[in-house]
Amino acid sequence: MRELLQYITWVVGLGLNLLVIVALLRGPYREYPFVFVYAVALLLATVVEIAARTAPHSLFLGGVDYWIDEVILDILVFCVVIAFIDRAAQDSARRHVERRWLILGAACLSVASYWLHRDRNFDRQMTLVSRDLNVCAVGLDLMLWFILLATRRPNRRLLLLSGGLGLQLTGAIMGTTIRNLSPHGYLAGSLLEIISGFLALYIWWRALRPSPARRESVV
Repeated sequence: MRELLQYITWVVGLGLNLLVIVALLRGPYREYPFVFVYAVALLLATVVEIAARTAPHSLFLGGVDYWIDEVILDILVFCVVIAFIDRAAQDSARRHVERRWLILGAACLSVASYWLHRDRNFDRQMTLVSRDLNVCAVGLDLMLWFILLATRRPNRRLLLLSGGLGLQLTGAIMGTTIRNLSPHGYLAGSLLEIISGFLALYIWWRALRPSPARRESVV
């Protein structure tokens, strides 16, 4: 049953991921290049995870490939949020938002979190570091929402994209917390993280796909 559930999550995740990439390739990737890079990286990370799970005697070593993927995706999430903030600031009175300070703050937090959670158990250490990075990204996402809501006519697409990302990050934080509280909460925490990730991809797809009026005009 657990193996069947794993295959179902892979199929659904890959399907939603491909829908987002296809929607981006129809034009929005020019406006949101980091979203495109993140979507492609997420697709590749999923493929690597499937290969590692289905071919245990391959070159993938002891889960290290999982954490390499996670680190890359966490970095790209920060790039996406900062790019969103930079895009929103262009239409807002708060044009003083400095990209370099956001990047520096994220880098300092990453180093501090890795140092504070030093542990002989590498998986536990990296889980806590990933959680801290997600919390920081949620804070940046809230900052983005404040900037968007302060504008007269907020960018609807950007609101949906930031909302989907916030949902994904919040689900990841809650899922990690539940898994760490009790071994019995592993399944519940994992399902929460997976479902929130699926919902985020669905929201991104709805935000990025051409509107019906635009499709009719193209035809």
